[in-house]
Amino acid sequence: MIKVWTNGCFDILHVGHIRLFEFAAGLGMKLTVGIDSDERIKKSKGALRPINNQHEREEMLRSIKYIDDVICFASDFELENII
Repeated sequence: MIKVWTNGCFDILHVGHIRLFEFAAGLGMKLTVGIDSDERIKKSKGALRPINNQHEREEMLRSIKYIDDVICFASDFELENII
């Protein structure tokens, strides 16, 4: 089984994200999407971000038909170990 991974903040979902998920899902049998933790986003984008917290972002992503699983990560080390 070919597994596909993509990751990002996905803080404010838009049609480009949906197109990415559709494309990525077509590359394999299972699409897993990694999302940055709230703390990781604050470090990279500033104190006013994220707009949507990680639980809300995860719930939104899980509702998208192309996505099979969503995993939150807080560091590069954690991301590397998940992948």
